Amino acid sequence: MRPVAAVVVLCFAALSAQGQEPCTNPKIVRTTGTAELKVTPDQAVIQLGVEHQSATAKNAKAAVAEASRKILAALKALGIDDKDIQTDYLYLRPLIDYRKDLRITNFTAEQSLSVKVRDLAKLDDVMDAVMSTGANSIGGIDYQSSDLRKYKDEARDAAAKAAREKAEALAKALGNQIGKTYSIEEVQQIEGYYGYGGLAANTSMEVDKSRAPSTAPGELTVKASVTVAFDLL
Repeated sequence: MRPVAAVVVLCFAALSAQGQEPCTNPKIVRTTGTAELKVTPDQAVIQLGVEHQSATAKNAKAAVAEASRKILAALKALGIDDKDIQTDYLYLRPLIDYRKDLRITNFTAEQSLSVKVRDLAKLDDVMDAVMSTGANSIGGIDYQSSDLRKYKDEARDAAAKAAREKAEALAKALGNQIGKTYSIEEVQQIEGYYGYGGLAANTSMEVDKSRAPSTAPGELTVKASVTVAFDLL
């Protein structure tokens, strides 16, 4: 307890020498500003799936591997870079009939791929190509922006400005003014999926080059929230 007492005495003495009230809580006004930007996506990530069943695990895996090779070749033919294609998972499991004393009836092999399409004008062509070369499911479309960092910075700046304007309005309403910034804290936003779409397994797609795009990217919502404390004068 002695060190704490010494600190209190020193604080009191130092502030008394300056003619200030000893160790008072700072007078501040704290506000939270929020901002929201609407952004048009310029790229998308699609989830592709290949699934096959066979009486043996080897044949099931071989069928999936063959289909996956054709899909990869089709994607590269459309100009999709290797860095934009990733295998999410490869799964092999037995199918068990519990009505027949736990007898294994078949084996199922599954493989999932994530493909980033940087040109949305190619999105329909990519889906047509992968479905015609072996993919039998499209699990989702995640629309994105290649300039997301820039838009997040813009939203953060707007949120900080909104926090200051709110603080000025509150202080003015009570006959005060705000001074220097006392503290700044960014409120973390929960990231989520901005766009989503899918096709059921074993769904076929008719290739029709004359049709209009079959997907709609809509808009992304980029949010920011900042809590700022200002000296209250």
